[in-house]
Amino acid sequence: MDHQHQPRDDDHRGRPGPYGPDQPSGWGAPAPGPGYDPYGRPQPPAHDPYGRPVDHSPYGYPQQSGYGVPSRRPGTIPLIPLALGDILGGAFSTIRRNAAAVLGTALIVALLEIILSALAAMSFLDAAFELVMLEESGQDPFAGDPLASPYLGQLLGSLGVLLLAALVTLFTGIIAQGVLSVVVLRAAAGLRTSLGQAWRLTGRQAWSLAGLGGLYLLAGAVTMVVFLGLLFVLVAGAAAGDTTTTAVMGILLVVLSLGLAVVWVWLYVKVLLAPAAVAVEQHAPFRAVGRSWSLTRGHWWRTFGIVLLVSVIVGVISSVITTPLSLIGGLGDPFLEPGSVQQALESARVWMLVTLVVTALVNAVTRAFLSCVTALLYVDYRIRHESFDLDLAAAADRAGAADDERFSTVRDVQAAAGTEDLVPGRHRPTGTPGPA
Repeated sequence: MDHQHQPRDDDHRGRPGPYGPDQPSGWGAPAPGPGYDPYGRPQPPAHDPYGRPVDHSPYGYPQQSGYGVPSRRPGTIPLIPLALGDILGGAFSTIRRNAAAVLGTALIVALLEIILSALAAMSFLDAAFELVMLEESGQDPFAGDPLASPYLGQLLGSLGVLLLAALVTLFTGIIAQGVLSVVVLRAAAGLRTSLGQAWRLTGRQAWSLAGLGGLYLLAGAVTMVVFLGLLFVLVAGAAAGDTTTTAVMGILLVVLSLGLAVVWVWLYVKVLLAPAAVAVEQHAPFRAVGRSWSLTRGHWWRTFGIVLLVSVIVGVISSVITTPLSLIGGLGDPFLEPGSVQQALESARVWMLVTLVVTALVNAVTRAFLSCVTALLYVDYRIRHESFDLDLAAAADRAGAADDERFSTVRDVQAAAGTEDLVPGRHRPTGTPGPA
C-alpha cells in the first residue's frame, strides 16, 4: 500500500524561495538593533540632550517639531525660531509675569517725561496768556526792542525745557530698553525678575547705554545739519533763478527729503538691537551697533514689518485713549465757565496737566510692549544664527524651570539658588552656529 509522502520542514532546505535562496535556519544575519537602519548602518540620535527632536534632513533646512512632539517652552516663548505669534505672545507674557519690572521701568521714564513736559507747558501757557492780556489792554508786549522783551525770553525758555525733555526721554528710553531686554531674556528661560533686580543687572551698562544714546543723537544731528545745508543751497538757488530753476530745485528738495527718510528708516532697523547687545552681552556702543548690524543681516524686511505692525497697533490704541482728552482740553473745561482770563488759564492748566499725565502713562505702556518685542527679535535672531536656544535651555535647567503653558497665570517653579544674577547669553562662549 502506497503511503502518501508527507513533506517535512527539512525538505525545503536549500530550495530557492520565491524571492531567492533561503537562508539556512540559525545561520542568517541577525536583525539590526535599535539605532541602526535596515542595512546595519548606525543612525544619529532622534533627540538632542534637551529632549527636542533632531532633524536629519539631507537638505540642511531646519524642521519644526512634529505634530506629536511639542517644542520645549520653559518660559514665555518656545525654544525654536520664533513666528510673529510667538513674539507677540511672548511680549504679553513677559509683561504679565514681570509687571513690576516692566511697567515700573516704563513709569520711571514716564515720570521724568511728565515733570519736564509739564514745566515747559506751564511756562509756555503762562507766557501766552500774559501776551493775550496785554493785547486786550491795548499794550504792545514787544514795544521797543523785541529781543529785550521778557516774554520772548520766557517763550524761548519753554522751548529749551521741551528740548531738554526730548533729550532726557531719548537717553532714558534707551536705558529702559536695555533693562527690559534683560527681563525678556530671563523670562524666556522661566525666570522672574523684580524691578530692583532688573536695574541692578543692567546698572553697569547704564553708561554704555547712555553712550549709545549719544551716538544716536550725534547721527541725528549730522543728518539734520546736512539736510538743512542742502535745503539752504536749494532755496538760495531757487531765489536766484527763474521759474524753471525754482521748480527743479523744489523737485530736488522733495527727492532729497524722501531719500533721507528712507536712509534713516533703514539705519534705524539695522541698529534696533544695539541696546539689547549692550545690556545682555555688555558690548561698548560701537561694537553693539556692529552686533545689531550682524544679527539683522538678511532679516531687514522681517524686522521692519514686525516693528511697523506693532507700532501701528500701539499707535492706534494710544490715539483712541488720548485723542478725546485733547479734544476736551481744546474746548476748555466743561465744568467751568470762565469769567476771566485768569479762570481760563487755570482751566487750561488743569486739562493740559491731565492730558500730559495720561499721554505719558499710555506711551509708557506702549513703549514697554515695543521694547519687549524688540528684545524678542534679538532672541529670535540669536536662536537662528547661534543656537541660542541651548543657552536658554541651560539657564532653564539651572533654574529648575519646567515646560510652561502659554497662558498659565501661576508659576509653581521656584528659581534655584544662584540664578538671581543669571542673564542667559551674557557670558556665552562662541558656539556652533545654528540654522540661519
